[in-house]
Amino acid sequence: MNFMYLAHNYLTNFEDKVWPLLLQYGTKVLMSLLMFLIGRLLIKKVIGLMHSKMKLESIDPDVQPFLASLVRAALNIMLVLSCAGILGIETSSFIAALGAAGLAIGLALQGSLSNFAGGVLILVFKPFRVGELITVHGYTGYVESIQIFNTVISTTSHRTIILPNGSLSTSPVVNISRKGIIRLDMQFQVAMTNDIDVTRKAIREVIEECTFVHKDKNNDVLVGRLTDSAIYWDVKLWVNATDLDKTQYFMNEHIKKHFDKEGIQFPDPVITVKSIG
Repeated sequence: MNFMYLAHNYLTNFEDKVWPLLLQYGTKVLMSLLMFLIGRLLIKKVIGLMHSKMKLESIDPDVQPFLASLVRAALNIMLVLSCAGILGIETSSFIAALGAAGLAIGLALQGSLSNFAGGVLILVFKPFRVGELITVHGYTGYVESIQIFNTVISTTSHRTIILPNGSLSTSPVVNISRKGIIRLDMQFQVAMTNDIDVTRKAIREVIEECTFVHKDKNNDVLVGRLTDSAIYWDVKLWVNATDLDKTQYFMNEHIKKHFDKEGIQFPDPVITVKSIG
């Protein structure tokens, strides 16, 4: 008897109190969920159209992922706030709490924000681009990727260097390959007793043999300076930036071979003796 009474009382309370609440909030939850799913599909569509538009407008490929990620983040935040509004959550207090949390996170992550700002500056002003050969902070390598917080370069010895964008955007950067063809400056010493014309001819022969050197450019072979024991030769060659190391190795090896062949002597080492007393 008590069981039947309790069951009847439960069903009565469910119909009078619980069921209206389920209808009220259940409808909001379903609408919010439906809006979230539709919103996610629309965001995906918008980002896809944005990528197509940026390609048509010939926007720098380095900037495209960055802009797309910012737009995606903004649209997702707007979608979450809209869904919260449908559920009846007070969005103004939510935005205030989000702002306070953002301020606290920003103060805790000042270095990361500096790197973020540096990444924006690099992408906007383009001191270097992906694939270019640069020298920065004592490292020389090819730019693999420009990320939001870091820039990744690969050295000529195939080592990966990850540099923070904050310091990178405020440091001097030598862009070696921006102009494509660069001048390689080398210097060789020979003994003072060697004939200048013979030495210049030997160096010129090596230049003609080197396939990396642009023969249509003005490649100079000049007497840089003279000392008591040596003649300093300045050799200025025009090469592709990608052939820099190969040209140096070729010239060093074949200069030695040609000097040996022509009997051109290198200067003797100078020994300085100081007396004590």
